[in-house]
Amino acid sequence: MRDIEVLRSVLDEVRPGEARLAGPLGLVPLSGGRVGPAYVLAEAAPAAGLLEIREKDAGTVPTLIARNLASEPVLLLEGEQLVGVRQDRVLNVPVLVPASSELEIPVSCVEPRRWRYERRRTAFVDAPMVSPRVRARKVASVGASLRARGMRDSDQFRIWAAVEERLAEARVSSDTGALRHAYEGRAHDLAGIVAEAGEPAEGQTGVVACVGGRPIALDLFDRPSTLARVWPRLVRGYALDALGAEAAPVDGEAVRGFLAGLARGEATAHDAVGLGTEVVLSGAGLTGDALVWEGAVVQLAAFPSEPPRGRERPAGGQVGFGDLLAPPSSRSRRRRWADGPRCVR
Repeated sequence: MRDIEVLRSVLDEVRPGEARLAGPLGLVPLSGGRVGPAYVLAEAAPAAGLLEIREKDAGTVPTLIARNLASEPVLLLEGEQLVGVRQDRVLNVPVLVPASSELEIPVSCVEPRRWRYERRRTAFVDAPMVSPRVRARKVASVGASLRARGMRDSDQFRIWAAVEERLAEARVSSDTGALRHAYEGRAHDLAGIVAEAGEPAEGQTGVVACVGGRPIALDLFDRPSTLARVWPRLVRGYALDALGAEAAPVDGEAVRGFLAGLARGEATAHDAVGLGTEVVLSGAGLTGDALVWEGAVVQLAAFPSEPPRGRERPAGGQVGFGDLLAPPSSRSRRRRWADGPRCVR
C-alpha cells in the first residue's frame, strides 16, 4: 500500500504546463515527481558494454534475458522496442535490472512473421517507442494477467492486430509485419513532427500526448534527464498514431480529467520483475502501469482505453475516457497530416 500512496501522491503533485502543437500532435508538459536513486538507461548501456539482451536458450516469444554488467541498476522502459535477435519485441513492463545480475524480462512480439536471426544475436534499443495504440492494448492485457494469475503475459493476438493496423494506416508494407517498418516508411513525416516538437522544457519530467485535442498517452519519469534522453523516441511513437489526424488545440479539461482519473483509479501493488514495486492502474476507461522504487515513480505509462472503431458518443453527449481516442471533432482545423503512402521492403 505504501507504494500505491507514493504513486497517488506524485499524481496529486504533478502539474500540467502550457501545451505545444507539433503538426497533428499536442504535447502537454508535466512537472513534478521525486528523484530516485541513480540508474543507467538501457538505451545507452549496450554501446557502453554494460547490458546484454539475448534470447532465452533457443528462444521463446514472451521472454528475453537481460544481463546487467554495470555497477548500477539498468532501467528498461515499458514500450521500448528491443530490436534484433529472432524477432523484434516490446517490453511489457518497466524493469530495473539490479547491478551485476541477469534477469528474465517479459516481452511481446511486434514482428509476427520473422523467427530467425538476421545480423545480431543480441537485442539493442535504438528504435522509437511503440505507438500508444499498441502500448495501450499491451498494458491493459498485461495488467489484467498480473492481477488474475500473477503473470505478465500480454494478449499477443491483440498486439499483432494493433501492429497490423498501424502498418495499414501508415500505408507501409512489411514482409515480416514489423512495427519498426512503419517508422522507417514514414521517417520523413515523423521527423518533421519531432523537429516541430522541439525539446522538453526545463524541469519537465513527463508529457501528455494528445491527438484531436484529447489525450492518447501519458509518460512520466522521476527526473528530467530521463525524459530528455528518451524524448525523440517517445515523440516518434506518439507521432505515428497522429499521422492523418487533424491538427487541433489541446482540450485542457480533458487532460486534467485524465490526470484526475489516474489519481482516483483502482491500483494494485505487485513485486516488480527486478527492483521496486509495480503498480497497476485501472479505472473508468483508462489503464496504466508504474514502477515505484525507493519512494520515487521511476516510470508511469498510462493510456485511455481504446474505443471501438466508429464509436459514437454516449446518449446525452457525455464523453468518457473511452472516447479520448475517438476521431477529432469536426470543429478542429481541417488540415490532415501527411496521408501520402510510403513503402518499405
